[in-house]
Amino acid sequence: MSVTQSAANHPSRSTLTHSELSMLLDVVEHTIHCYLNELPLPKVLVQDYPESLALPSACFVTLTVNNQLQGCIGTTVAQIPLVLEVERKAWAAACQDRRFTPLQKHQSEALNIEVSVLTQPELLHVDSEQDLLQHLSLHQCGVTLKDGKKGALFLPQVWEQLPNPTQFLGHLKQKAGWPLDFWSDSIQVATFEVQALSRPFRRL
Repeated sequence: MSVTQSAANHPSRSTLTHSELSMLLDVVEHTIHCYLNELPLPKVLVQDYPESLALPSACFVTLTVNNQLQGCIGTTVAQIPLVLEVERKAWAAACQDRRFTPLQKHQSEALNIEVSVLTQPELLHVDSEQDLLQHLSLHQCGVTLKDGKKGALFLPQVWEQLPNPTQFLGHLKQKAGWPLDFWSDSIQVATFEVQALSRPFRRL
């Protein structure tokens, strides 16, 4: 078996506090409130937030209704200040996830919101699918797969629903549009960790 991990070329971001993650959830909440009530989004002033939330960071925003996925949109590439990225992804999760109909106002009573801040994905060099499964049996991390124009991502939280590595990888392949037995020597695997926080949506 041969598994090697390529370290990121820059240092990973500092650990966010519970208070800082709560601030991000406040942004999600205000964004969803504006979307459901057809209100303009308030201008987010980056200088009003701690420096840790003003740094460019990758994130995902996940919405569930009655514990069923309603929208999940994010990015693995850090491009803009985290607080602004969270606002964008919250709006997108509410109405731009093509797997679901846009969030409806009546769903807010059973709505749960979650924000996940990602570490820099690191390439994982594996010689075979069995090598990857062995790695995943020891590390329940976030995973991205990419080969050609197809690819897919699972956040680490997916392990709660799919704790078996074979099952986890199989569903990830299906998400990318590949058959269960798909494997390619050119497939690119990357892994990452997240800091996540969730809570019920509080109607403002």
